[in-house]
Amino acid sequence: MPEVQAIVRYNSEACRAEREGRLDQAMLSLAMALRLAREIDRPLLEAHSKKHMGRIYARAGRPEEAELCFRMALRMTDADAPASAREALRRKLRRSMGSPSALVH
Repeated sequence: MPEVQAIVRYNSEACRAEREGRLDQAMLSLAMALRLAREIDRPLLEAHSKKHMGRIYARAGRPEEAELCFRMALRMTDADAPASAREALRRKLRRSMGSPSALVH
């Protein structure tokens, strides 16, 4: 599916831009990934991009936006997806933000 390949490419571009300190470019790439993930109804891909956005917001000193992104990503992991995929993303979220159980209501 070409859309999935594009999402992966946008996420890779965002990682590279983040490493280079180009946070605005990283966010732009992630916004494109999010748009495509929504269009093709792939909530786990959307959650992955949202988690990455949270990490960039945290790095930029914007903790409120970071927390919102992490919360949204956690909610998206509750979507209809294989349990192994949901758990893998939740583990990544834990590493990115500490204990996500503190954010889940």
